[in-house]
Amino acid sequence: MIGRLPRLAAVVVSLTCAAVAALAGASPSAAGSPAWTLQTSGTTNSLNGVTCTSTSNCWSVGASGTVRVTSNGGSSWSGQTSGTSNGLNAIACPDSTHCWSVGASGTIRVTSNGGSSWSSQSSGTSNGLNDIACPDTSHCWAVGASGTIRVTSNGGSSWSSQTSGVSGALNGIACTSASVCFAAGASGVVLATTNGGSTWGTQSSGTTNALSGIACADSTHCWAVGASGTIRVTSNGGSSWSGQTSNTANGLNKIACISSSACWSVGASGTIVATTNGGSSWSGQTSGTSSALADVACADSTHCWAVGASGVTDAYAVTCSGGSLGLAAFSSVAFGSVTLSGLDQTTTTTGSLTPDDETGSGSGWNITVFASAWSDGRGNSMPAATVTGASVSAAGGNCSLPTNSVGYPTAGFGSSAGTATKVYDAATGTGGGPSTVTLTFSQRVPANQKIGTPSPDSFSSTWTFTIASGP
Repeated sequence: MIGRLPRLAAVVVSLTCAAVAALAGASPSAAGSPAWTLQTSGTTNSLNGVTCTSTSNCWSVGASGTVRVTSNGGSSWSGQTSGTSNGLNAIACPDSTHCWSVGASGTIRVTSNGGSSWSSQSSGTSNGLNDIACPDTSHCWAVGASGTIRVTSNGGSSWSSQTSGVSGALNGIACTSASVCFAAGASGVVLATTNGGSTWGTQSSGTTNALSGIACADSTHCWAVGASGTIRVTSNGGSSWSGQTSNTANGLNKIACISSSACWSVGASGTIVATTNGGSSWSGQTSGTSSALADVACADSTHCWAVGASGVTDAYAVTCSGGSLGLAAFSSVAFGSVTLSGLDQTTTTTGSLTPDDETGSGSGWNITVFASAWSDGRGNSMPAATVTGASVSAAGGNCSLPTNSVGYPTAGFGSSAGTATKVYDAATGTGGGPSTVTLTFSQRVPANQKIGTPSPDSFSSTWTFTIASGP
């Protein structure tokens, strides 16, 4: 029957997916698990502080004015000229261009161009500065020896003193805003301010052990760590602090928390302990080093860096290696119904695939599809479908998003494995781990489309997706 008649042609697409030959099944291999891996820092100087503004960009600082930087997640680290030979103890970067580092004899070094150049700021003290926190590019606090607290509210154009009320060393500081900060130090001291440091008050940490580091997920949830594996925690802004079991007797030097659930702490002899439940339980993680770890920074739940003695740099990330190349696809998709009008028409739909490269080879991959001819079971068919667009997002455990070179629209789907149509690919060095690729499928319904009776009529086709190594 000629399709110019006012009949409905309901086009329903049934899809099945099969893996490429020589791969075991259509499902992707299990996503990579995070692990700590030593990186080459490019220095043997002790590294004392680290900060990361993203999963790619990190800075570390240390002895003799050392500054190391990476823009590729630590695949390579390079040096920056700090302009000082004094030891640098800590660094804070509120964004990817502005950083402050503090150290011996009241040293403060600053950059506003991502470290292309560093300059000096006058801290107004000769006391050693042990830590710094900058909640934004205007406000920073630095703490150090003899209860020193220095503050700026103008990006470091001037620094002034605040009264801590203590004479012992302050070793760590965390600020959740330009108003709320917590500091920790010798003899279990914990200080807090809610007014930007106009006043600092002492809180009862519940320990006399020296506290070396403090981190706050928000204005109410904070953790402090220190000697003999000490961990103290508050969930009410410091009104009360309680102990948590670290499961180590080693000293803990610093801590990083990305949320009120997930924290990492590092310390002596390569110690790393972590929690994913707010500290109800802490467990050890294998660092791969016996060197003392001085600081840790985390960009998210699967990207952390720890630094320490002799230039040790340790990265926690999903490795996406030691597995296979796999693909999972939707079981079916349906195009919308088309009312035949005597004109060529197009209908579209979308479907998502999950390619997963756990091989670690960096070879890239490509996805192709071939399809059986559309059929309504009555001898009628339609032109082959095409892909007119694609988008991608990271799935859990992703190591790198794919870089796609396929142009759209594609040709119509081939009819066999030998004539399969490439619909998406990953360039060499991209596409590690699982990602979600969403394709937009387009189907042309010709003006003279033949359909059977009764109307509406349903067409179906089987689409076979395959994935293979190499773009």
